[in-house]
Amino acid sequence: MTVLDKAELAGNGTPFHVASSAEMRTTWWYAWDKYIVPDVYTSMPRELAAIRNAVAMIDMSPLPKMELRGPDAHRLVDRLMTRDMTRLDVDHVMYTPWCNRDGLLVGDGLVFRLAEDWFIVSGETSHAWFASQATDLQVEIRNASDDYGILSLQGPRAFELMQAATGRDWSSLKFSQIGRAAIAGHEILVARQGFTGELGFELWVPRAAGAAVWKELQSVGQPFGVMPAGEYAVDVARIEAGLILVSADYNGAGPDPRTARVDVTDDLNITPIEAGLGRLIDFGSDFVGKQALQAAAASTEPGRRFVGLQYDASEIVTVAAENSAYGTALSRVYWGSMPALHAGKPVGRASSLTFSPTLKRAISFGFLPAGLSSPGTNVDVELKDDEGAGIGLVSATVVSLPFIEIRRSKG
Repeated sequence: MTVLDKAELAGNGTPFHVASSAEMRTTWWYAWDKYIVPDVYTSMPRELAAIRNAVAMIDMSPLPKMELRGPDAHRLVDRLMTRDMTRLDVDHVMYTPWCNRDGLLVGDGLVFRLAEDWFIVSGETSHAWFASQATDLQVEIRNASDDYGILSLQGPRAFELMQAATGRDWSSLKFSQIGRAAIAGHEILVARQGFTGELGFELWVPRAAGAAVWKELQSVGQPFGVMPAGEYAVDVARIEAGLILVSADYNGAGPDPRTARVDVTDDLNITPIEAGLGRLIDFGSDFVGKQALQAAAASTEPGRRFVGLQYDASEIVTVAAENSAYGTALSRVYWGSMPALHAGKPVGRASSLTFSPTLKRAISFGFLPAGLSSPGTNVDVELKDDEGAGIGLVSATVVSLPFIEIRRSKG
């Protein structure tokens, strides 16, 4: 096994930074690993509306990317992922969790198969974990995070934008398939994927081509209402779509450092079953953590369910104001864990609290016992301020996930 060190980058800009930063009309930036990316260009609601109703350009470049090459690359992927990776064909993508031997989530993300012995894993940093499980295999594990920029085009008019930029009809590229294209004279990978629930593409762009590709898409996209969208809008969009996120909703149980700047605590380690990802566990395959997950699935002890919670936003603002925390209430997505109570007793937790302009109400995720997971069930959630201190209880109602219709695989 060969492990190559991560190359250091000068500066904190992604491949699109020169072009994207020129569109900033606010001072809201987001620190993601060693990069900074726009959090809000103009207005979060406007940018979210572009995702839902037109098409948005989103810089997702800081996503960690691991390249696996060699005769045993497929064996490693199949060994670690909870899904049957023998079903992953070349030029396809599969979303999957991966776990430690206790069945706890190390991470989740996309696995791209670019050739028989060439994979790229895009998700939470797991370089050390993958390396520790590959000591008997012929596979090279390389950090490819700085090789590519990822430009996500999300929204119902994404197909029109791609056709205008490439001169090709993309309707035959189905969800989770990979294609190739040239934009502004640069060859790129095109994957039918995204993190918003909408139709869209992920464009994997060579580092040197980032600014040119961004400018070309922005230019040809004007008739389709194209707009850059920052991380705040994307975060709200993925919550509306019911998509769980490491660090925001759970802590990875692997040895690697986190790319998000949050506190890591063991009590936020969960299994894929608790994360609502049980459908992505193939017990017919052999993978790390299988025995622990089989025991969890067969257990008669009540586990927690992944649910949606909705709130009265005015109650949240009032409770925050009464406790001198008005400025922190719904000011962004709350990344952290908030205790959930029923009849005054702790029963679970809530995460990813935000205001949804699409739904015009406050929403979050919840991790609640099965007996309290039915839609219409009421619980109380302890709000926290930006420092993690409790500021009061608000009522929440369990609802089904996702909060919105998922359209990403249509077309």
